[in-house]
Amino acid sequence: MGEIRMKRWIVCLLSASLAISMLSGCGVSVKGKSYSIKVGYGTNPGHPIDLASKEFEKRVEKEAGKMGYDVDVQLFPSSQLGSEKEMIELLQIGALDMCPTTTGPLGLFESSYLAFDLPFLFLNTDQADRVLDGEIGTEMLSSMEDIGIVGLSWWENGFRELTNNKRKIVKPEDLKGIKLRTMQNDVHIDFFQKLGAAPTPLGFGEIYTSLQSNIIDGQENPLSIIATNKFYEVQPYTTISDHVYSPVPVLYSKALLEDLPEELQEIVTKAAYDVRIYEREAGRTQEQEYIDEIAQKSDIYILTDEEKMAFQEAAQSTYVKFESVIGKEFMDRVIEEAQK
Repeated sequence: MGEIRMKRWIVCLLSASLAISMLSGCGVSVKGKSYSIKVGYGTNPGHPIDLASKEFEKRVEKEAGKMGYDVDVQLFPSSQLGSEKEMIELLQIGALDMCPTTTGPLGLFESSYLAFDLPFLFLNTDQADRVLDGEIGTEMLSSMEDIGIVGLSWWENGFRELTNNKRKIVKPEDLKGIKLRTMQNDVHIDFFQKLGAAPTPLGFGEIYTSLQSNIIDGQENPLSIIATNKFYEVQPYTTISDHVYSPVPVLYSKALLEDLPEELQEIVTKAAYDVRIYEREAGRTQEQEYIDEIAQKSDIYILTDEEKMAFQEAAQSTYVKFESVIGKEFMDRVIEEAQK
């Protein structure tokens, strides 16, 4: 059986077993009863999302224990339960409790999420924090309830950077012809097509082997991802481009959250929200460590502000193209708030 078919089969089996375990955990709210909370995500152990998930686990189990509940938070890192899209679908059917995910696949479920994938929307973390922790971010977290998903908080993946095995990327033309792995995200694909690259959507778990076997030439991800997945081992060129800020909404199955006693719902919701500060700081404070690690095997080039402007100018046609998809009014609100 091929790797992709095998992975789908494993995801189906996990979906069924998770659904059964969740059903067995439903029912009357009784203190002393055992509750299982399963958290799936794509990043590897040691990544800020993994560290934050462990902190979430610790806080939930501790606070629940104080109130007489036996809660077991189980973590499934490294795409063990499938791609981000597949895990979002598991949330919808009540087969997975929680998933911190990038916004990349969310445009397939709610088009307004594509706004957060616009190139150079956020130029720094202050802008991102203001929008995501404000009214707009709150609205977006509640925008998927009609499809069975509740947003609890905004964590982050960080600014996305470029790596490849062909050449140093300094100007948009340098990307011409490079087979670049992207997420299955129409905004990202359009942007890199405009830059002359050949965007190639692949599942996250396929990136390293595809780079290693030259199926693709490069990829784009935050420094934390490049470092914790050791992409630099097979990517001799890294460009700090900050072309897209990648936020991470922490999503929860609406049905499974409502199945928890109200006290546990409050504990889970508060923990996911409070841990956002811990998660963001974990990534931001380690940024130089990531750069130092990557620099051991990959040539790192940091774009100047002037060089970034050429990429920003190329992105304008992507903004125009997706106005009608995202909604001009909402897009303008996000841009205006970001630029305050």
